[in-house]
Amino acid sequence: MYDWAGVIVNLMNTRTWLAWLTAALVVTGLANNPLYMLLALLAATLVFLACHGDSGLARAYRLFFLAGLGLWVGYIFFSVVTVGGARGSTVLFRLPELTLPALLGGITLGGPVTAEDLAWGAVRGLRVWTLIAIFGAFNALVDHYRLLRLAPRSLFHAGLAVTISIVFVPQTLRALVEIAESQRVRGHRFRGPRSFAPLVSPLLASSLERSIQLAEALDARGYGRTRAADVALGRRQVGAIVGLLLLAAGLFGWLYYGAAAATPALALLGAGVVILALTLRALGRLVPRTTYRHERWRRRDSVIVAAALGCAVGWVGLRLAGAGGLVYNPSPVVSLPPFEPIAGLVVALLAVPALFGPARAEERAPRRQPARRSAMRVGQADGVEDASNLSHPPAPTPRAPLRR
Repeated sequence: MYDWAGVIVNLMNTRTWLAWLTAALVVTGLANNPLYMLLALLAATLVFLACHGDSGLARAYRLFFLAGLGLWVGYIFFSVVTVGGARGSTVLFRLPELTLPALLGGITLGGPVTAEDLAWGAVRGLRVWTLIAIFGAFNALVDHYRLLRLAPRSLFHAGLAVTISIVFVPQTLRALVEIAESQRVRGHRFRGPRSFAPLVSPLLASSLERSIQLAEALDARGYGRTRAADVALGRRQVGAIVGLLLLAAGLFGWLYYGAAAATPALALLGAGVVILALTLRALGRLVPRTTYRHERWRRRDSVIVAAALGCAVGWVGLRLAGAGGLVYNPSPVVSLPPFEPIAGLVVALLAVPALFGPARAEERAPRRQPARRSAMRVGQADGVEDASNLSHPPAPTPRAPLRR
């Protein structure tokens, strides 16, 4: 992600961010200890603050962070409201009870609220908040177009749709900020909920305009045109559907009938995997791909990938060994979650990208100095004091007024 107009330039490789995202998902997927989740949340935020640029995608991280905070508060609220009976021994207070009809599930709202309920809701909400923050940081730091290039050629159309949907949020936020600034220039003041009504119509119009421009750009590039390759693509997609159906049938037979249907279930799973693999390989040959400039792999990428690999391997090892206190259960009596320094250091490896930060424009300046020096020598040889002033012509000398 390059920002030639600004100062900050992100030179991280796309595969580096994928490795970092994988390690972060392993950490949040194999543990629910709130201390480790809070450490992972702080690591993701630190990486974003140290590596983000000035693009619209970077401004969308605030929305992800606030959305995760809202979900965390919602988890705590619903853990108090939808109690349905005492779960724990530390009763804090009691709420009026209301049992819904059986048609609505028969859930009991209210009742005794315990500290264990609050702790359990806070732990689950913090885990979701951490996941959203991790994806928000990844969304703000990775180059989506290069990420699309890494997708398999057989999944090009799905990757294109996902890329367009991911970019939709930051583009909408940027349009909303621009519309709000234009309304303030016109003298509008945002003071209450009704004062935000003038933002709806321009935002809707700008969204429709961007959609039309995107459709025209895709049509100008021939996207969706009927060709012989497209006909073959449609035929081979039938093979992908057949492979997925066989996989679904095999999983259903294995989970529903158990060991009695193990042989036919495994046969269906094997046939589905083979058909799906052959179909994806055939689909990939129909999508041409040309690469004009490859991404550079630098030393910082190797260090970050090594840290991410160490984090993932170390976390899996701690989970398999049952050490580190990765799993926390506040029932039956709430207590402080355990914390092991080794597990904390493993999670802290997620913050390694923050040690490098974004590359500055000054790092690229020495490459342009030789050309400027040669231009200065040429200018001095021609009698010009500084060749850098060639782009600014001298002011014309004033002429005397003509006499009649």
